[in-house]
Amino acid sequence: MKRTTRSLLFLLLNASLLCSCSMLTAQGRRERAYAHYVRKCSNGRIKQQNRISSRRAKIPQITPSEPVVRMDVAGPEAVTTGDGGM
Repeated sequence: MKRTTRSLLFLLLNASLLCSCSMLTAQGRRERAYAHYVRKCSNGRIKQQNRISSRRAKIPQITPSEPVVRMDVAGPEAVTTGDGGM
């Protein structure tokens, strides 16, 4: 009974090590790093969208008013001499 329990435990241990062994290879490390990069970028994009949408809510909505026409023009007046400028 002990021998079968030991062998079963040994098989389960080996099976679990074989599954995780693929993550220790160079390709496995690259895949993990890429998955981490994608997760980080997508979370950053979501945070940025949330920040932008919260700022839009704070901007007051301004309704346009009627245009104002001003008739009084104040500015420099041109002064010319009658002798042709010389």
